[in-house]
Amino acid sequence: MKKLIFVLIAALGMSCTSYAQMTEKELKKATKAAQKEVKEAKNEFERDDVQDKRGAKRLIDQAMKNELNQNWDQTWLVAADIYQHFYYQENTKSYTQAYDTVGMYKLLTDWYKFAMKADSIQQVPNAKGKTSDEARKKHAGEIHRTMSDLIRGGIFYFNDHQDFQKAYELFDTYFSVANHPMLQELTSGDTIFQKYVPIYSYYPALAAYNLEKWNDVLKYAEVATADEEVGETATEMMCDAYGNLQDTVAWLETLKKGLVKYPTEQYYYGKLLNYYNLKNDMSELENFVKEMIEIDPDKAYNYYVLGYVAQQNKDYDAAIAQYETAIEKDEKLSDAYFNLGLCIMFQASDYMDSKSNLDYRSKAYKDAVKEQKNYYKKALPYFLKYRELEATATDKWAIPLQTIYYQLDMSKELNEVEARMKEKGML
Repeated sequence: MKKLIFVLIAALGMSCTSYAQMTEKELKKATKAAQKEVKEAKNEFERDDVQDKRGAKRLIDQAMKNELNQNWDQTWLVAADIYQHFYYQENTKSYTQAYDTVGMYKLLTDWYKFAMKADSIQQVPNAKGKTSDEARKKHAGEIHRTMSDLIRGGIFYFNDHQDFQKAYELFDTYFSVANHPMLQELTSGDTIFQKYVPIYSYYPALAAYNLEKWNDVLKYAEVATADEEVGETATEMMCDAYGNLQDTVAWLETLKKGLVKYPTEQYYYGKLLNYYNLKNDMSELENFVKEMIEIDPDKAYNYYVLGYVAQQNKDYDAAIAQYETAIEKDEKLSDAYFNLGLCIMFQASDYMDSKSNLDYRSKAYKDAVKEQKNYYKKALPYFLKYRELEATATDKWAIPLQTIYYQLDMSKELNEVEARMKEKGML
């Protein structure tokens, strides 16, 4: 132990020296002394005693801080050896006893970092034009075998700690490691790794989404769209990312791609409807939906959107026809019932507006009122069906039903609806 303390103190003293002011001879001597720290750490580590290995870690931690050791490949190779050992030690504990989870994943990432740094230095040709594969031969295989532990670590931080930043860092490190030149040959030929790339890409995208780091979402989400299980969610995350980055062109393009790939999802149409509503341009949406019908003629929501476009243009007959087609395709498409009923009520209102010149005491006016009631009778079943499908959406179906019941003198039904409205604070 005396020797260990002496070397550590010498290293501390050396770190305070200004190397720039040294002569070549002094620098050479200082470099030799600095590298001796690394060699001492290696010697301590190669002994069997547990205490020696702990001492080796203290020595290498100090040696890595020395400026003169920064560009020596052996500094990082010895550090990688030592940190690999302590990672495996802590990992083994996790199966049988209490262990330091946070510390374990720190050891893992440091091991990889040091090994890759050693490799990067060794891949630079020396004065003789030669490179070295020492770090690759020693660590590439083990890193490749254990790198999925980074995914487990990210999941640990994401689920157990809700630490999305740390989770993202570990997920991101997984791909940085996989794409490092040291590992590329192994990962490119690994069919299992390639198989899991899409789902593993979803993890950093989701962590970044929770952090609202939209560029990082886009960095991984597109790859994640290739996964059958999470591809649709990844596409939605891309849409939200482009939206938050105010990249309207990419946002629209991704929405439309999502709609083509996932025609059963209403998310994409909902966003498109809102966009074209705000833009006050239904013609572009109409043209797009007609293209969608050519791709998927049985999708009910395509006809619903065409009905919505016609409704916005106050072409209620055309809207009703499209909504009826939508209902034929999908009898549970609740919004089609609701909007169809609204169109009929709008027709009732337009009809009475056309009779505004009549004397309210005249027979013609009374006949018009009867005809208006026919519109309400026709609309009623559609709102009742909507209520059946969306029983909890009182704030949506109560008001049109209240109007119809009042117009048709249906006092019992009117009282029931108004009682529900009072419960919801609508009256």
